[in-house]
Parts: sequence; C-alpha cells; structure tokens
Amino acid sequence: MTKFKVRSEKNDSVNKTIRFPQGLNERISQIAQQNDTTFTSVVLQACEYALNNMEDNHFKDKKTSKD
Repeated sequence: MTKFKVRSEKNDSVNKTIRFPQGLNERISQIAQQNDTTFTSVVLQACEYALNNMEDNHFKDKKTSKD
C-alpha cells in the first residue's frame, strides 16, 4: 500500500458539517500546520486516500487513482 502524503491544493467544494473527536482534531491540525496547508485539505486528502485504497474498488475514483 502506498503511503499517505499531504499536498497543498485548492478545489471547488460543497459545505458539510462534521464533528471530530478532540484528539483526532488535534492530530489533523498538527499535520496541517506541519505541511503548511489547511485542516480541510488534510481531511479531504485523507478521505480520498482511504477511498482509493479500500479493498472494494467500487469506491475508487478513476481520475485520482494512480493504479
């Protein structure tokens, strides 16, 4: 499995409300700060990575997949 690497990017988006456990919020904030990017960017990239690396390829996005 490839390793998750944070990128700095901006995309069109849709607003959603989501709640994070405090510890996860702190971890994501720290990663964002260390990579000079936003909390939202880290969350979106992590979700994309998770979906593209699921065993069920039904969720894999053909545009962002490098397989």
